[in-house]
Amino acid sequence: MNLVVMGINHKTAPVEIREKFSFSPKQILEVNRRLKQEGGLSESLILSTCNRMEIYAVAGKNSEFIGAIKEFLSRFYNLQFADYENLFYVYKDRQAVEHLYRVASGLDSMVIGEMEILSQVKKAYQDARQSHSTGKILNRVFEKAFNTAKKIRTDTFVGHGAVSVSSAAIKLAKKILGGLSDKVALIIGAGFIGEQLVLYLKKNGIKNILVANRTLEKARILTDKFAATAVSFDDFRQRLVEVDIVITSTGAPHCIIRKDDVLNLMPKRKQKPLFIIDLAVPRDVEADLNQIDNVYLYNIDDLQKIVQQNISLRENELDSCNRIIDRSGKVFMDWWLKEKTKQHAQDFGDRLALK
Repeated sequence: MNLVVMGINHKTAPVEIREKFSFSPKQILEVNRRLKQEGGLSESLILSTCNRMEIYAVAGKNSEFIGAIKEFLSRFYNLQFADYENLFYVYKDRQAVEHLYRVASGLDSMVIGEMEILSQVKKAYQDARQSHSTGKILNRVFEKAFNTAKKIRTDTFVGHGAVSVSSAAIKLAKKILGGLSDKVALIIGAGFIGEQLVLYLKKNGIKNILVANRTLEKARILTDKFAATAVSFDDFRQRLVEVDIVITSTGAPHCIIRKDDVLNLMPKRKQKPLFIIDLAVPRDVEADLNQIDNVYLYNIDDLQKIVQQNISLRENELDSCNRIIDRSGKVFMDWWLKEKTKQHAQDFGDRLALK
């Protein structure tokens, strides 16, 4: 029996190449079945995300199974696999096992320790089980991968701390204002960052979110998606009286929130704290706002420092994570060696019976 993973990811290929080898959720069940059958595999599982496409396979007597997988991909995508072969990696046996453990734990991700990949690996496993393409070996190695990822989450700090500017902004708001569920947030700018921010705010329990944008229709598209409230760009300064959090990320060439604007508002706010994060370059908010009592202003450089500190913290945990993976890999390989020994004994007995 041979265990192998063959794949392509964000480290080996740009998105314009990775997208050539992706599988849609609608395709995956049928492709799992076809790959196992046409590749002559004992077991198979496909993991396809925006950052990677990996095929996990177990082959018994088919010694040419890696070539069979390449041929399958060539047929399925109608391309010459040889043109892209140097972008793919292949790991066998223990290397394959430990690679899966790193993937499931977020250690092989673009952002070290990110949590989304574990749910994607679990979904890939569920799909393969539904396709009846896995068996004793892959079932065991994937269940062990989930246990290993959980242990790494529990026993290390690799998943701690915000490692994107948007998530750092929300964590900073929570640190200064306490619980966020009763707060009102104003997002100025309805681009990609604005959408990320609304999503993070919703996840952190904020129900009352206002979105202002120079094009009101664009703000409405975003607010309809997340059950927020669109605000005319001309009216956002008036709404500063009622909000607790302001996060701005526009492309304006000059400041859109000035010190005098906020000074005049503070008596109406009864000195209630105002937390402002300026993610724009050039800046949307005058730096002098920090001189006003109960106003907390942070810019993108402040947040980048927080993000870098958290990335460094996660990187410092890699040795601990690797030790956990090494131990888990050894446990699996010990079990697999016993399985191989039993299989060899059974095959030998079958040959004797035939004689």
